[in-house]
Amino acid sequence: MIAGRPPYRAAVVVGLVVLLGYLLTLAPTVTFWDAGEFIAAARILGIPHPPGTPFWVLLAHAWGRLVPFGDYAWRLNLLSAVCGAAAAGCWFLVVHASLRRGGGDRSGWYAHGVAAAAALVAAFTFTTWQNAVEAEVYAVAMLGIALAAWLAVHWRTVRGTGGGARLLLAILYLGALSIGNHLLALLAGPAIVALLVVEARARPLGDTRARRREMAHVAVLTAAWVLLIALGLGSGALTLAAGVVALAAAAHAVRTGAGRFVLAALVVVLVGISPYLFLYLRAQQGPWINEADPSTWDALLAVIRRAQYPIRTPLDDPTVLHGPDNPGRSLTLLAAQLTTYAQYFDWQWARSLGHRELTTPLRLVVTGGAVAVGLAGAARQRRTDPSGFAFVLLLFLVTGLGLVGYMNFKPGPSVGWARWPSPGDHEVRERDYFFIASFTAWSLWVGMGLGVWMDRLSRPGTASARWAPAVLLMALLPVVGNARDASRRHGADVTLARDFARALLASVPPGGILFTWGDNDTFPLWHAQAVDGIRPDVTVVCLALAETRWYQRQLRDHRAERPPPGSLPAVWRDRPNPATHGAVHSLTDADLEAFRPQRVGDTVHLSLATGGRLTLPAGAIIAAKDLILLRIVQENAGQRPVAWALSASHKLFGAPVIQQGLALVLPVGPVDTAALVGGPAAGAEGAPLDLVTTGRLMAESWSFGALLERGAGGLEANVAAMAQTVALPYAQVGVAQLELGDTAAAVGSLRVAARLVREPAAVRAILLELGAIP
Repeated sequence: MIAGRPPYRAAVVVGLVVLLGYLLTLAPTVTFWDAGEFIAAARILGIPHPPGTPFWVLLAHAWGRLVPFGDYAWRLNLLSAVCGAAAAGCWFLVVHASLRRGGGDRSGWYAHGVAAAAALVAAFTFTTWQNAVEAEVYAVAMLGIALAAWLAVHWRTVRGTGGGARLLLAILYLGALSIGNHLLALLAGPAIVALLVVEARARPLGDTRARRREMAHVAVLTAAWVLLIALGLGSGALTLAAGVVALAAAAHAVRTGAGRFVLAALVVVLVGISPYLFLYLRAQQGPWINEADPSTWDALLAVIRRAQYPIRTPLDDPTVLHGPDNPGRSLTLLAAQLTTYAQYFDWQWARSLGHRELTTPLRLVVTGGAVAVGLAGAARQRRTDPSGFAFVLLLFLVTGLGLVGYMNFKPGPSVGWARWPSPGDHEVRERDYFFIASFTAWSLWVGMGLGVWMDRLSRPGTASARWAPAVLLMALLPVVGNARDASRRHGADVTLARDFARALLASVPPGGILFTWGDNDTFPLWHAQAVDGIRPDVTVVCLALAETRWYQRQLRDHRAERPPPGSLPAVWRDRPNPATHGAVHSLTDADLEAFRPQRVGDTVHLSLATGGRLTLPAGAIIAAKDLILLRIVQENAGQRPVAWALSASHKLFGAPVIQQGLALVLPVGPVDTAALVGGPAAGAEGAPLDLVTTGRLMAESWSFGALLERGAGGLEANVAAMAQTVALPYAQVGVAQLELGDTAAAVGSLRVAARLVREPAAVRAILLELGAIP
């Protein structure tokens, strides 16, 4: 290796080792939450939820077309794995360069070993690993941060040359590009600027003009970065202020002879943020997934501002809506938020040791070790590489405690229930992924700290000197300690999102309209329809989105497709397939704009064409989603089947439905009443259970992979809730079979139900009475 040349080959080897670890835990399937939406949007060049992530959509679409093998979801999961592995290679280079500043033999095998250890720890911390094996934006964001960090570190060796200026422009381009993926990468800006400034002051260039020009370059990059953050947040006031600062920095740079750099920086920023034009142009074409419909400049700005989400400032109490009645953020709440961050930090090093949420003594020992070793690494870097230390320190603080302060999350799902007993007072899921860069920063110090301990053990004359290099093997502890929980391949829920989506769609009669509630019962359906081509005849209506005008218009304008011949579940193939070319509701734009939430005075009954009625009880608040639901039901009853997912059953309004599988269905025509079961064996919300149809769906169409084999005992809370939804029909059918005297069949159904719930006491009690279990 040429002296002074970065060890790129070694970085590639480290990246390939990390990629191999990721591939062993990569699953060819979709996960819950945003992944289903992202994969579907990438496939059809759609627009996912604000801020739209246009760069990710374009990158993933191109990747999905260029990779010629594997399931489409697996291909996009692979994209995250490749980005995560490339990031690990960059972190290797960053740490290697930092160690070489320590002098001595740290430019040889020592630097390679310690840098590799740091990269492995960073790659296999729990949150990094989990996000590197699913189709999400965070692996791409972390690659942007890691690559920008390496460019900044490498800049130190080419300062004062044209190459140094080009590296700064490349860093600025990465920052601009990150707006179209996730703002997380922009949070690396303070750390990068700190590295540049500390390095420039600690090792000033010899020529005065060169020093002034270099600082002008740094000032332009800093001002442009602040402007990018303002643009990414969509804040008009902040953008104006940042623009003034950027103009001042540009004017100063021109006076120092850096006018070409200013012009190049402007071009770089414009090119970097250009993917947002994709949202504006593509939205006008009306793709099937077109969230917030940014087809006008005002709508595009609303997407960038995330206007559809409730306002929450850093000063608010996040458990209370923003406004004059908000009591403000308390110290008790801040303590809960810091506790949640500490919990997430504790997960990073060996989450598979003990309880999934709460710490255990053994895991606490590992976490304490990570803290101690990380502090040793930080102290060493502070002495030997001040600018590198400034980068890691600012990255850790800004993306850790800084985000705790700015994001102002509700208490985590496993924190603070004694003080905040309502589920609405907690985040709907764990938010550890927001702090992924903070955990990565500490991981770099852990790797360097292992080098410190190796030095201590290898002092001349000590008996342990011979075995000192074995200390670096401790970098494998996160690999072992996180493999079970970070893997997307080996868990009981590995195919649950996909299987749930297919089972729910299979429960809807041909040409049906299906009401769902939120992300986890909607996004997997979008993936099933847009990517796998399953049940395009079903119109999915997400009630959470039905509060927005753009979604209400899109529902009206959407036309479902007829299913391909022979693609319907067997139970529906002899049923009529209603026409799906009509609008699901006839509300005009003026109707939608004029609607305001209202309270029902006296009880109101709405008659249906199929018989029966919908009931609006006195005092009920009718929101926009209720208006849409009521109109869809009224206008389609008797023409198309209308169904509610079990998760949306609280919005039945008394509709005369029957349960068929995972859906509560308002049928089009007559129903075989002999197949219906009521009483104790009734379906959800007391609806009669269609035992024949549900039984056939369970036997002929549903498949839940490893979940049925392993059970739901170790699942994360939200995923376990989805498994429990799946368990309900099995339990209902089992009870019905008991009432009909078919004990053998009942035992089989109830055994399945018992495996799908985390606390199956009621189901087990029935099985005990039957003598089916000891």
